[in-house]
Amino acid sequence: MSQLRVLHLITAAETGGAETFLCRLLSRLPRERFKSRVVCMVRPGHVGGRIRALGIPLATLGMRRGLPSVGAVRKLMEMLQDFQPDVVQTWLHHADLLGLVAARLAVESNLVWNLRNSRLDAAPWTTRAVVWLCARLSRLPEAVLTNSETARDQHRALGFRPRRFEVLPNGIDCGEFRPDPAAREALRKEFGISPETPLAGMLARHAPMKNHAGFLRAAALVLKELPEARFLLCGTGVTQVNRELMAQVNQAGLRGRVILAGYRQDAPRVLNSLDALCVPSAYGEGFPNAAAEAMSCGVPCAATDTGDAARVVGDTGRVVPPNDEPALSRALVELLTLPPDQRTALAGRCRERIATEFSLDAAARAYASFYEELAGRR
Repeated sequence: MSQLRVLHLITAAETGGAETFLCRLLSRLPRERFKSRVVCMVRPGHVGGRIRALGIPLATLGMRRGLPSVGAVRKLMEMLQDFQPDVVQTWLHHADLLGLVAARLAVESNLVWNLRNSRLDAAPWTTRAVVWLCARLSRLPEAVLTNSETARDQHRALGFRPRRFEVLPNGIDCGEFRPDPAAREALRKEFGISPETPLAGMLARHAPMKNHAGFLRAAALVLKELPEARFLLCGTGVTQVNRELMAQVNQAGLRGRVILAGYRQDAPRVLNSLDALCVPSAYGEGFPNAAAEAMSCGVPCAATDTGDAARVVGDTGRVVPPNDEPALSRALVELLTLPPDQRTALAGRCRERIATEFSLDAAARAYASFYEELAGRR
């Protein structure tokens, strides 16, 4: 049987959840069954290098953010005609729209949109316009995928009416994200934190939807109960040169209690250093990757009820309403003060839940079956 050709079009290849999951998916799709290529609308970032390291060809359309480009459409059409994909998989709204235009003009293939975020509260008007247009055109792709039930439901509320709408959750590599006592010791030593210090963390890029300000306000409340606690924040833009973030740290009275570690490529080691992970998102989450990754490492989570956080966390952590810092602080205190035997038992339940319900191998099998079934229907 010949390989199934799949071309993935994504807005960028930076450090977001969609880009990271695409890279992981490509690492698991069987090469004997699938021939993959990736095209970025703008210049690729960190994840682009990881995709190329897998041996997957990656090209860019050279677009500038916020600016439409007829030349990019022509360039993408040429790539499609050269590769002749069986499936064109687009990721995120802007890529969905561009992929629809180019694929309709260039090749006969199965076009599949992939929607990730669930709300657009702080999106610029240009993005809202793209989403509005996608909603009106949503019956044209062969299928639309999402990584969360929440994203599916909220896109339906926005007017999306695809012929086929399916939820394929993200998956976590439980071999990469696993309990690692040596990493815990090494990272705490690197950050100057003793083994006994209660440590809560947040791993997310700096963006309004991720709600770093809310986490910092909750952390200040945690200190009233646990003065010895410390807080570790990692992600793109999460550094001391970020004036907005530093102002929020100072306003919360957390100077000297918070470590701003910026973007790190050793997420499994960072997660192992924590006693609890916080996912304080105010809106817009689909599938909370950070929560699932932490749980796979045996680290329990306190999360706001956004996206499918409640579905992922289940009964292994705490889920509270969005923008409720007192409730979030209480959830963190509960997790940070668990007795050792209860902490060990909870760590095992966290990891088991991810391995059973949200593993990367299971996600890759679901995508592989979907692509093959879709191509067989053409």
